[in-house]
Amino acid sequence: MAGPAWKYFTTQEQWKAYLQDLVSTNANACLKAITCIDNWQTEPERQQGESTEENGVGWTKCDAKEMGQLANKIRNGQALTDGELAKAKNKMKKYWKQLMQISKRQMEQQEAEEQAKLEREAREVAERKRQQFEEALEVLRKCGEEGIACEYGICDECPLTRGYQLRLSLGGNGQCD
Repeated sequence: MAGPAWKYFTTQEQWKAYLQDLVSTNANACLKAITCIDNWQTEPERQQGESTEENGVGWTKCDAKEMGQLANKIRNGQALTDGELAKAKNKMKKYWKQLMQISKRQMEQQEAEEQAKLEREAREVAERKRQQFEEALEVLRKCGEEGIACEYGICDECPLTRGYQLRLSLGGNGQCD
């Protein structure tokens, strides 16, 4: 298996264990998780600093004000105090399911972008091949219609090699037996 372990998670229990451990042990992951969850708040909720809608996304009513303030602090480039970080690490564990959904959406988006890039590259290769083919056709047309030799000099009618090409005689009467 190559790549990050979470790409291969098949159960919510795997996601839960991974995400809860991640936000409680990795400060940078915790800070990013705070802003991700805060981004799921509706704009009115974010401005009011409270959770008013029961929509299953963003902060719970009891965490909205405090965690929203921490998210704003993070966005403004301010460091959290040790106490704020410790409290945030503990609170963020309960948001694992939303973090899982965010992660899955990001994975799907990344896969779609990678697929689009592969398709774009394949189209570019096909276009280059088409252009090369058209250029070769133009060379053959010039050779056949205008008598302008190509750089290869391989056909019987080529002005470059006229008189120099050898024709193999295989004998027989020219018919298949």
